Order: sequence, then structure tokens, then C-alpha cells
Amino acid sequence: MHPKYPNVFSPIRLGPVELPNRYFFAPHGSALSAGSKPLDDLTAYSAERVRDGGCGLVVVALAIHERGRTRQPSPHPSENIAAFRAMTEGIHAAGGKIFGETLYHWGGAGFWQPLSPPAPAFGPSVRHFAYGGRGWSTRAMNREEIAAMIGAMRDTAAHMAEAGFDGIMLHASHAALIAQFLSPYFNERTDEYGGSLENRMRFLVEALQAVREGGGAQFAVGMRFNCDEQVEGGYGTDTAFEIVRLLCERGLLDYVDLDVGLEPQQFHHGMPTGFEPKQYYRPFVEKVRAAAGKVPVLSVLGNITDMADADAAIVAGVCDMVGSARQLIAEPRFVQNAGSGQEHLNRTCIACNWCTAAGGDGAQGCAINPASYRDRLWGEDSFTPAPKICKVVIVGGGPGGMEAARVAARRGHAVTLFESRARLGGALSLWADLPGREHYGTAVDWWARELARLGVDVRLGIEATAEEVLAEAPDAVIVASGACYSRGGRSITRDADIPGHDLPFVLRPEEVLLGGARPGGKVFVFDAEGYHTGTGIAEILASSGADVQFITASYSPVSNRNTDNWEERYIVRRMKESGVRLRPSTWLRKIEPGAVTLFDIHTEAESREPAAAVILATARMPIDGIARELEGKVAQLFTIGDALAARMLAAAPYEGQKFARLIGETGVPASIAQAWFGPDDPATMMLPADFPRTR
Repeated sequence: MHPKYPNVFSPIRLGPVELPNRYFFAPHGSALSAGSKPLDDLTAYSAERVRDGGCGLVVVALAIHERGRTRQPSPHPSENIAAFRAMTEGIHAAGGKIFGETLYHWGGAGFWQPLSPPAPAFGPSVRHFAYGGRGWSTRAMNREEIAAMIGAMRDTAAHMAEAGFDGIMLHASHAALIAQFLSPYFNERTDEYGGSLENRMRFLVEALQAVREGGGAQFAVGMRFNCDEQVEGGYGTDTAFEIVRLLCERGLLDYVDLDVGLEPQQFHHGMPTGFEPKQYYRPFVEKVRAAAGKVPVLSVLGNITDMADADAAIVAGVCDMVGSARQLIAEPRFVQNAGSGQEHLNRTCIACNWCTAAGGDGAQGCAINPASYRDRLWGEDSFTPAPKICKVVIVGGGPGGMEAARVAARRGHAVTLFESRARLGGALSLWADLPGREHYGTAVDWWARELARLGVDVRLGIEATAEEVLAEAPDAVIVASGACYSRGGRSITRDADIPGHDLPFVLRPEEVLLGGARPGGKVFVFDAEGYHTGTGIAEILASSGADVQFITASYSPVSNRNTDNWEERYIVRRMKESGVRLRPSTWLRKIEPGAVTLFDIHTEAESREPAAAVILATARMPIDGIARELEGKVAQLFTIGDALAARMLAAAPYEGQKFARLIGETGVPASIAQAWFGPDDPATMMLPADFPRTR
């Protein structure tokens, strides 16, 4: 029995499948597939969280049919069985079991062929959805299409069993197809698949029977299920209780995974941000849990980041098994570290949701753990000593600099880090100072602990010069000096200095966040980023009594490129509640003493208004002067993060790890130019799991 977490670290049986512990890697979307085949990176990514006594179970998101949700691989085509067998063998070799969550989802109906317009999204009735700014209707399925979908589920389960999967999880949540049939909100049918609860359950019952038939006797069958639709006209926990009770009494479920959150109406609950209270799902799960009787209940509960909370939930009888996706994305060894008493090594997920929003940037990853999704190359076992041990200097202690220092130290290098401020964290620590955003500070705290543990020489309060850096006689220098806000108010709306920007009542964010400026009266905040800095400053000043006018050229205070992380509703609500006046589709023409001239983005109509203060939270400009001075003076010199080019948070840690790994290696780039214009490393190629890779 584990001395601290006896319940999590105890075995459990889900139908015919015995698991070594009660923590699972929950299903979630990823881009780690090639066509409809899993990549070997998906295998490595999953196995990293299982091996060495980690998660007892991985549940990987799959598509019921290859024309289904395109980000997920599909076992439906028989030619994909070999690739999935390679994946299941990898998970079993790591010591875990693997289930597949099979889904058909309205949000990604798939395509008739590559690059064609979208194929129709099936549903029980015609309903209207919008996702990523696009809107369309579903197609009300006829009986032939229903029968074909049930047949696809049967075939998929049979192929999964042949490929070595241990079980299946039907997706009956998040407004996916099965969930729509169950819902009086989505299902308006009048035939045998609609109307009464028994009729609305028919599609799910047939699906469960089909996958059990296809999978066989040793194949666990369960479902992920929504406890409460939380929409007018939808079902609540009473109906959910009845559905679970009937299914369990009929012996159709070996387990049930309980959660909440429709897409897109409530994805702010489906992917709870740091603004959302922890364990949002728990009260809903508690109301439905007893319906399962002796059938094991699984749940992610809503952003579990502490193993003590998982163990307590099992003790309280809320569920029999706990899981997470994002915490395990941020910290692959979350379970292993809890099991071995090394929880101080764990990162804590900051719930920024870039793991999902990254798709909008054409990327995949974790904002604070660049190794995540790249575990095959950058996993825990990759931290071997560098061939040549070097003296390394890092300039800047933000996320990029801290990650570079951490990785370099783990590879055996002697690392010195200069940070101009009195604390580590860079812009991320400033975000953590903003109201409601304290959760961002946990990432800074983790990096600081790691640097201390690894013996990095951290020198705070020193604005390093090129001479001071060279005095350290470094073999390699990484410049992570960040960015500052444009003095002239340049932005994507108007990439030129704004007339009057140099007047004494015009401030930049640094003067508020670092200098303590708190202007009163009528204050204009001009925001061209659409994220935390401008919105947080507006809230601070309004809460201090200022009449804050928040000006943005966009339609929303949180720009479209950031809305996929589901923080917008919380940020906007906080601003409104603090008294900020939101003024979209407007920008600044010029500033005069005591006044601003605004213009409408669409009509060019101007208005002149009195102003007590102006804050320009517009574009960020790289601070890279020291890098220019060091060019040609050290063997390896890399500029990273915002110092290279101002971008999203995730770019800085990624580049910190990427370039720190090159230090001490032979035949590798020595500069950004060589890295950018050089050939790709063949090892980074993402290949299907059954493709023979030469390592």
C-alpha cells in the first residue's frame, strides 16, 4: 500500500481488464496522426506517461470512421491495424493498458477527399453549430445512415481488438453524435430514435451492443457521459442518473466516465481555464455516481493538478478512478513522481489551453513543457550528458531563458543566468501579478525550483552587458532578453508611431506593471494584442477608481487568435464588473495635450475626447541589442523567444529547449541563421507507427 496515496496506487478491474493503479491519461484531441494512422510520436507521447509506474491506463481519442474527426486516427480501415498494433504494443511494453475513445463529432465532420469542402456532419436532427468562426448545420440521419454508423462502430471495435486494444470508450458527451441522440435539446426526432428517453437511448444501446460484439469477451466496453447538459431544453442530472442506471442494470457497461460540457456552448467547462474553480465537474458527478452501482466510475473531475485531490475523491466515493489530460501534458511524470515521493519535480498545468489553441497557430504542444508531444525526441530519457561540457551564459530569466538554463544544466553544462529584474519569470511573472491570473505564477515557481536544484548560477538584478557576458568566457550564449512595448504605439492596426506618443501623460504597460503608475480620471487603454496585458491593466485601473476606456480595433477585447483557449468570457466579465467601458472597432489617430482623437475602423469617422492618461499596450519590440554585440564573439549564439521575435508564450520555452540541446554537440548549428536555413534533422520526421524508422 502506498504510504501517501493508497487509493490511487491500488489496482482496479474494469470489466475483463485489470489495471495496476487508478490514474488514467484522459482522451483528448491531438495532431499526432498521419491521415488516419497514428504516428509513432503518439505512441511515444502516450508511453512517456505510463512507463516507470505511471498511469495504469491510456485512453486515446480515435475517430469511429476515417471520414470522421480529422485530427484523430481511425482504426476503422483494416489497413490501419498494423499501425495501431505498434501503438498498443508500445503502451503494453511500458506497463499500461490502452483504451480507445471512439467518437463522431460535429466539430470536424471530415472531408470527402483531401482538400475538398467539408463533408456533412451527421446528427439525429438538423441543428446549428459554430466552431472556429464557421457555422453550419448537421444532417438529420436516416435509418440507412444510422445502421451504417452502428456498423462502423462494430468494425472499429473489432479492428481495435485485433490491434491489441484492451477496451473502448464510446463518446457520449461534449455534444458528440451519441450525446446528441440522448439529448432532448439536440434530438427532435419523432421515430424510434427520438421522443421518449427509451427511444433517445436506442442509438447508444445499439452502439454498445455493436462494440461489445465486435470487441469480444476480453474487451472492456464503457462510455464517457455528460452528467448535465446545462442548457435550456437539455437533460439534467436526474435524467443522467436514469440513463446510467438503466445501462448498468442491463449489463451494457464495464465502466462509465462521467463529466460535463457541451461543445461549443460550454467548452469553457470542458477545458476549464485557470479562471474556473478547480473540480468544476465534481458536484455533477456526485449526483450521478450512485446510478452506476458496482460498475466503476471514472472522472477527470475538472483540472486535477494535485494527487492528494485525486486520492481524496476516491476516498469520498465520488469516483473509483481519476484522470487528467492537461496536467499530464504539462507534466508527463505526474503519476510517477507522486508514486516515488518526488512531487517537488512536478510542473503544474497553468490551464492556459495552448495545448488546444495551438492548432490555430498551426502547432501542437504545451506552453510550459516544450517536450510534450515531442517525447520521442525530448522525453525524460533524452537528457544524456552532452559530448562536450560547456560554459553557458543565458541572458534573461523569463520562460525561455529559464527553460534554456534548465535543459543546459540537465545535460551537464555549467550555466550562469543573468536577469535584469529582482525576480525570475519575465513577462509571465507580470501576467501572474494581474488580477485573477495568479495561476500563471506556478510555472515560474517550478522553473525557479529547478534552476536551484540543478545548480544554475542565477544572478538577479543585473542588466548584463556584452562585456560582462564575455568576461564569463562562455562557449555558448543564449539571449532571452524578451521584448518591450513600442514607445510609439506601433501595432498591426497602424505600424507607425502615433502622433503625440511622447507626451508626458502617455504611458506604456511597463510603467504600470513595473513602475507602479496608477493614473486616475478618464484613462484610455489602447490594446492591440488582445490578451492579458492590456485587459489586466484596464481592470487594475478601473478597480482603483479610474474611468477606463478600453479601445481595440477588433470586435472583442480578446482577439480572435486567442479565443480558442476559452479565457475570453472570464476576461471580459472581469473587465465589465470592474467598470471598464469596452469600445471595439476603434483606434487612435493622434494624441494631444489632454485629449485623444479616435477613429472608427470601418467608417473612418473621427471623434476628439478629453483624456487624463493614455496607455499604449500595442505591439512588443524585441530587445536584442546584446545579441547584436555578441555576434562573432562566441562559438554558439542563439537568440530566442520574444528577443528573436515577439510571439506567444509557448515559443520561448520551445526555443529555449531546442537550442540548449545543441550546446556541446558536434556538427550542429551555431546560430539562428544556420538553424533556420539548414536542412531538417531526419529524426524530427513524424511517421506512422508502423513505418520502419532508422534511428
